[in-house]
Amino acid sequence: MKKLILAAFVGLTANAAMAQNINFGIKGGAVFNTDKGKVWQDAGNIFKKDGKASAGFQAGALARISLAGIYIQPELLYTQFKNEYTIPGGNDTNSMETNVGVTKKRLDIPVNVGKRFLGIGHIQAGPVFSYYFDDKLSVKDFTTAKQDEFNVGMQIGAGVEVSKLLFDLRYEFGLGKVGSDILNGNNGQYRTENRPQMLNLTVAYLF
Repeated sequence: MKKLILAAFVGLTANAAMAQNINFGIKGGAVFNTDKGKVWQDAGNIFKKDGKASAGFQAGALARISLAGIYIQPELLYTQFKNEYTIPGGNDTNSMETNVGVTKKRLDIPVNVGKRFLGIGHIQAGPVFSYYFDDKLSVKDFTTAKQDEFNVGMQIGAGVEVSKLLFDLRYEFGLGKVGSDILNGNNGQYRTENRPQMLNLTVAYLF
């Protein structure tokens, strides 16, 4: 499936290359995950708690196609962010709780349509297609049994342009929820869930 996502991005940029006004570039920056997420055991029959959100980062490549007073900007990005959950120690009521960090790793393809104004500013919006390919757990006793792989979201944002540098602030929200099933040996199976909501602060350089 990763090959399919890469092929889609290559197809977008290849078709765009036929246009007269096209620029390629690289970008990177911080993502501020604002959704805490939830964790529960046995379909919520035992407990259900909110998690904690933390910042992450993203990096990748972009193409900007200018036409008829607007631009279309497809991107291919690696994005990583983290949620932390507090999980009981098991069947023994005296067992210690464990803080488990779940680091989400995904490939994103945002396709934004934007408009420049005043020669320096821009606004933009569009969908983002995400493929979640790995959950990294911070505690060795826990393992990932299954994870949701795909989600579609929307982005809206604004920024400024200085020479070949693009500074962007975007708000991203998922149209669906993503979750993971994690195992703690013989002490139970847990389900995490969150709806991606992030502020993305990035800088890009156009060649």
